[in-house]
Amino acid sequence: MEDKRFTLFGTDLEKIPCFKRTFTVSIYTGLAVGLGHLLFTSKVKRSTDLAMLSFTVTTLGYWIYCRYNWSKEYATIEKLNKNLHGVMITQGVKPP
Repeated sequence: MEDKRFTLFGTDLEKIPCFKRTFTVSIYTGLAVGLGHLLFTSKVKRSTDLAMLSFTVTTLGYWIYCRYNWSKEYATIEKLNKNLHGVMITQGVKPP
């Protein structure tokens, strides 16, 4: 059985940090805003427009927020790895 990946232009989207979480949150937000507005006003076009707007704004905002936090965490991990490697060299322990 083949392991099918979700790819776009040859890029495996599952390997992009924050991709799945960002689109999950954005889709649910768009649905909630669109359906909520439709239930209160019964205006289909306006509800669809608000759903797409909220999806787009949530996607961009959450993507920027998530990637910023991921970058900070990645930089911290790299700094710790560099310091740990330096300690291993100074104390005579062979790196793996």
